Amino acid sequence: MNLNKLLVENGFSDEPKGSANACYMAHTHKYVKGEMFLRHLRDTNETAIVLEGTVLLVNVNADGQKSILDICREGDAFGGGIFPEQGLGACYAVAKTACLISYVDYGRLIHCCENSCDKHADLIDYLLGTAARRSVAHIDILSRRSIREKLMTAFGYLLDRDNNSEQTLPLSLSELADYLCCDRSAMMRELKKLNSEGFIRSHGNKITIIELK
Repeated sequence: MNLNKLLVENGFSDEPKGSANACYMAHTHKYVKGEMFLRHLRDTNETAIVLEGTVLLVNVNADGQKSILDICREGDAFGGGIFPEQGLGACYAVAKTACLISYVDYGRLIHCCENSCDKHADLIDYLLGTAARRSVAHIDILSRRSIREKLMTAFGYLLDRDNNSEQTLPLSLSELADYLCCDRSAMMRELKKLNSEGFIRSHGNKITIIELK
């Protein structure tokens, strides 16, 4: 599926704030790197679609511990309708890079237009399907018993496992620890072991995969 074509066909483009789609009445916003937005992520009725950039969804529990719930890149959706309403602390989105985000009311998104166009159905299937797959992948990572297993599973998900050239993680190492829900110091020790044992070669968040198992 050509994602860019699908988004354009459904009226989601890189027009600045105020642009609209006849069916969805979407509005688009730009955010700079590091900007926090949707500070009450659970309470929004709007679904956000990433047109450009990377967004991190962050949860802070009652003890002040931070975890990264999701990494949303181009074509990914989050927010209204695809975010848990209970069981989390204070949740918000932050622009990992400069971002372009389009918003549409979730009810309007899933009910499409009166014509029930195929292109709308394809978009809904894509957005909800990829959101579900991201959640399952993260659960799989967190279910691993050791930090080593979490790291190797995460590398297989976040990077192209068949690419033996240097790749850049979409997270800093501190953020990676928050995504894996593990102690950063313990994670760094395990990364050092993976390097010395020849499974990976890393420099900060730049990773070369030598062998995943």
